[in-house]
Amino acid sequence: MHQSRPVDSAGIATLSTTLQLARQRFFEDGSDPQGSVPELIARSWRRCSALPCSLSGTPEPLAQEALLARRDAQGQLRRHALPELEALAEALSPSRVMVLLADPQGMILDAAGSDVFMNKAQRVALMPGVEWSEVQRGTNAIGTALTECSPITVLGLQHYLEQNGALGCTAAPLLGSEGQVLGVLDVSGDPRCIQAQTVGLVRMAGQMIEHRMAMDNCPAHTEILRFARDPALIGSHREALLWIRNATIVGANRAAMRALGMTFEQLRGRFVDDLFSALPATDREQFELALHPWLVRPGQSASWASGWVGPKSASNRLTLAVEQESTEQVRQIPSSKPPIIVDPQREAQRQRAVRVLDCGIPVLILGESGVGKEVFARQVHQASQRSQGPFVAVNCAAIPEGLIEAELFGYEEGAFTGARRKGQAGQIREAHGGVLFLDEIGDMPLSMQARLLRVLQDHEVKALGGGRQQSVDFVLMCATHRDLRRMAAEGRFRSDLYYRLQHFVVDLPALREHADAKAHIDELLQTILPSGRLRLSPQARDALLDYSWPGNWRQLVAVAQTLLALAEPGSCIELADLPNEIRRDWRTHHQQPPSPSSALTRPDAEWEGATTSPVPLRAMTDTAIHAAIASCGGNVSRAARLLGVHRSTLYRHVIQK
Repeated sequence: MHQSRPVDSAGIATLSTTLQLARQRFFEDGSDPQGSVPELIARSWRRCSALPCSLSGTPEPLAQEALLARRDAQGQLRRHALPELEALAEALSPSRVMVLLADPQGMILDAAGSDVFMNKAQRVALMPGVEWSEVQRGTNAIGTALTECSPITVLGLQHYLEQNGALGCTAAPLLGSEGQVLGVLDVSGDPRCIQAQTVGLVRMAGQMIEHRMAMDNCPAHTEILRFARDPALIGSHREALLWIRNATIVGANRAAMRALGMTFEQLRGRFVDDLFSALPATDREQFELALHPWLVRPGQSASWASGWVGPKSASNRLTLAVEQESTEQVRQIPSSKPPIIVDPQREAQRQRAVRVLDCGIPVLILGESGVGKEVFARQVHQASQRSQGPFVAVNCAAIPEGLIEAELFGYEEGAFTGARRKGQAGQIREAHGGVLFLDEIGDMPLSMQARLLRVLQDHEVKALGGGRQQSVDFVLMCATHRDLRRMAAEGRFRSDLYYRLQHFVVDLPALREHADAKAHIDELLQTILPSGRLRLSPQARDALLDYSWPGNWRQLVAVAQTLLALAEPGSCIELADLPNEIRRDWRTHHQQPPSPSSALTRPDAEWEGATTSPVPLRAMTDTAIHAAIASCGGNVSRAARLLGVHRSTLYRHVIQK
């Protein structure tokens, strides 16, 4: 058995004494940790202890050419996952975490997120080019999620290796239609940063990636049956999918297995009419898909709205239960590209930027993280004379310094070991005839800035590995949250490139700086949270409207999507359901009588007048608690939500009384 001492508790947040003791007994005495740690963690510890080789040391990452080859092998996975990875990283930017994408073997392919934490993560080799399977790195979210084929969160001392004890990680495996593992999406950071909202976002992003890949994976002679309890979910990442060939089920996503209460092994090979009592006879009739009565379990749904992905065939006749025209009128679950509420000032900036872009002049977009810089750039491109040309977006902060040259300028065949047989055109040449958007240009290495400036001056590009100069025609749009002027003065950004970019600058304001910020926030909340299925309590709505939103639109959308993902249909979202920082901010700025319900039970005169004696804090607390419990008919859980506190806190006060 591998020996590992318990990690020093200094710097690790909220460590459980039970966990420390379980760890000590396991590593020193070989005692089984079952019951002291989550079952998935216990199983992983046992697997790691049985490994024939020692788990120690910090591995070296793959060489550049080897990493490029691994990325090329996972081209389809990266094409569908990277948009979600970058959106998730931006949504979680206030938390200072990093988002990772790994292949089915646990090899980290891509990373995005907090530069501060990325530097810390490199000390334990949590970076692209390093394999984080259980065999290589012990119990960890990436490796254990792949082994268990299940989402998992691993915090602090739950990691098998001592050196990983300062990490907090949550990961979701990405599964294909046949239950095969396609990769894993992970968020890692300080254990205190991995909250319930983080876990919910990772799992929702994983569902979106799986859904994207499902829509791109329909083998010949195979149809995809889609169904959902709510017609509004048809077409979203939450719909259930069955792959059917010759009337036989050959694949299913996790939503279908949950809806039908069956495993993949129980579904594969079954005839579709063994499950459903009737199929529609025409292609466009409205139809409710119904499960055979003898297959219905207590508490399980027995009917769904249904339809086919793509054209319907004669062999499998099922149609949409709701016509396309009607589903367009239903508010949909938001996609990974968040809505940005357009105001007159932003629209005026967009129109001016379009005129500048049409003249071939670069556009520089400034603004805090999350204000919608790329969304603005895409809107400008779509309204410009180059709308029929490509819009190629490159995140300069998300590409490792050693790879950015190959990504931007391309390379010829044989440029380095592992290069593609026919080379790669590069992002600059792919933008020919359209717009090249360089996001976070302030993070571009100085050496690359010099090459970019030469391309802007000569309108020619030369790939790595030789070859001739090739003419390129594109207009440059850039974005950053950094102060380029200061960076240029300090020598951290090329002055000549800065002066080339600053002819036309768009400064997008932070959400909190809008004069009608609350109206914008409320409009977006109504867009994402369908009022017919969810309600916001007055306290929760006030807290969301009053919050400063340092992460701007991205943070707001992320919080709303998380609330939507975690809430039960028809439920009411209370103050206690909001993220910790929003609740703390609301309480800090709303020091008032203990609760609205208690205030309503007392005459206004009792709260007015400077001559009244101050009410003891304990008495005010007791009054508020009793009033809340009475107004909720004795339901302590509902009273806790009304007061904005945890149920256990309220129980403690009641018992003490």
